[in-house]
Amino acid sequence: MPDIKSYVRATGFIFKLVQNKETVPAGISIKDSTYPGISGEEVPLKIFTNSSGTKDVVILYPGASPYGEYHPKMLALGAVLAESRFTVFIPRIPPLKELDISEINIQWFNHFYKWMLEKQQVPAEKIAMVGLSYGGGLMLKSLLETNGKLPSPKAILTYGTYSDGRTIVQFLLNGEISLHGSTYTIPPHEWGLVVIFHNFLKNLSLDWDSTKIQTALTYQISENFAERDKVVDSMPKDQQNLFHSILKGEATPEIKALVDDIVENEEDAFINLSPKFWGDKIKEKVFILHGANDSMVPFTESIKLADYIPENELLISYIYEHKEISNNRGYFFTLREISRLINFYAKFFHHYAH
Repeated sequence: MPDIKSYVRATGFIFKLVQNKETVPAGISIKDSTYPGISGEEVPLKIFTNSSGTKDVVILYPGASPYGEYHPKMLALGAVLAESRFTVFIPRIPPLKELDISEINIQWFNHFYKWMLEKQQVPAEKIAMVGLSYGGGLMLKSLLETNGKLPSPKAILTYGTYSDGRTIVQFLLNGEISLHGSTYTIPPHEWGLVVIFHNFLKNLSLDWDSTKIQTALTYQISENFAERDKVVDSMPKDQQNLFHSILKGEATPEIKALVDDIVENEEDAFINLSPKFWGDKIKEKVFILHGANDSMVPFTESIKLADYIPENELLISYIYEHKEISNNRGYFFTLREISRLINFYAKFFHHYAH
């Protein structure tokens, strides 16, 4: 059971989190630094520190986003964790910044963690490791691969991550989630199809050339819209329509057919990166948190993730819900949800400290 110190720390953390401030709190500094990449190149790294001089450390791994370590939610979470007496490291993971969700990311996660242990000389027992969205599942696989080679971090938390890549793909097509015997349809995040086609379209054997769509998606991700539009204008009309459907997240018959081909073609990759198939081998305790309003990875994925990982603490937060599943709950429900979050993080902080 968590002690009073853990509850006090968790309460302060949650109330700072729900305030959702966009400014950096007093006493918190953010340093733009670098770390050596896999090939020795200098890779951006954000470090959040506070005035307490704490030796407690959080490694905060991003999800697949072109904003990388500059994502507003990453910055806000880093600041709140720093307010909660952690030094926070947010490394850029270059493939994830380019929306590459392949196995190469695992090398980057392992590389950065080893750098923290050996070059920064941060003891593993002082490290809490947090992975967001797609980064959470990749983080779990990286820990599995370093088992017996590197010491495990003291505490592990996933937020909004997945259990099976194949069910994520289906959700991004139809927006369907099943809960307590009911099926709901919610609008999937429009980036979902971009991620799928950016990663896997190039691997399909097609009777037409998909090179221009691949190039246009790369420009879209880098926000080079002028070059994107030039490429799109040079496409045949049917490819233009396909490209615009991908950007809008529209599951047209052609999109569905291509995605079905991708799932079949990438079966080994999905199995290799999905905790459903190897989560039972993770021996460390994993804290699993997911918001019910997530439109990129449905919260049902974390419910399933808890079934696959032997030792875990699961919380689905319903403070914010999609309107499709919300019952317009009131003040007391919100208070209860805040209480559940405090209890969850009290357990996390207690696990970290003991």
